Amino acid sequence: MAKSSRSKALAQFWTPPAVAEFMLEIVQFDPLWKVIDPACGEGVFLQKAAERGAGALAGVDIDPNALERAKQALHPYGERVRLYCQDGLQPIDDPNPFWRGEYDLVIGNPPFAATGYRIHDPRILQRFELSSEPIDEPTDEPDEQGQLFEYREPRRRRKSAVAIEILYLERFSQLCRHGGRICIILPDGVLANRNTRYVRQWILQHHHVYAVISLPRNTFKGVETSAKTSILVLQKGRFYEKRGAHMMILEQVNPDAPFDRESNPELVSAASALRKWLQFAPC
Repeated sequence: MAKSSRSKALAQFWTPPAVAEFMLEIVQFDPLWKVIDPACGEGVFLQKAAERGAGALAGVDIDPNALERAKQALHPYGERVRLYCQDGLQPIDDPNPFWRGEYDLVIGNPPFAATGYRIHDPRILQRFELSSEPIDEPTDEPDEQGQLFEYREPRRRRKSAVAIEILYLERFSQLCRHGGRICIILPDGVLANRNTRYVRQWILQHHHVYAVISLPRNTFKGVETSAKTSILVLQKGRFYEKRGAHMMILEQVNPDAPFDRESNPELVSAASALRKWLQFAPC
């Protein structure tokens, strides 16, 4: 199978290196962090983090060919890197608990369901809160004073299939420590469609949203898709600040060029502005 055909079959859209560097910039990357990409593909996020001095990096991907290319690219960084050829939605297969979770930064570009890639396996779905959605039910007025303060967990309906990127969003969160940062590329439907409102409610319940950055349609032209996507920047946990999320629309990204002012001036300027604006809660 040709690389482009296999990528489509696995819902893979490789991230341009300049976009990976932009994302590391806006989360205010610290080389002391432990970093993971749960759908690492050829390892561009891990490679760019390694170039910035990261001391502990992990990547997961189900595609052995992509992971072999990641292994070659990351070979110079030796024992700092762990790569796992497995389903990224499953627990990391490593006996060492250091690598199974509690990462400071979870970053990446997970598979999208635009190609029809949805998860049906109940053994996977049962591991995720976002595989079910709340059932809207009419509420009665309380007939006793005590009921004014009674919390009732809403009933939920298990879905028979879920878009893969929704489960990956939750998987990013599962792997992140409290106070850690999440930077993820998602199709715009997750952030806008009516039927994914429950996903946005879940995001707000468990995270602080710092930024949503809209990417132009040509961002992934090298892998033959015009999917409309955005970068979502989160911090795990609720930090009751009054700051709202920063919204930004990028008009021009040169996916074939490096991350510098000459080749990608808008991307570099946006990164500089966001580094000033985004004040993450200390944890």
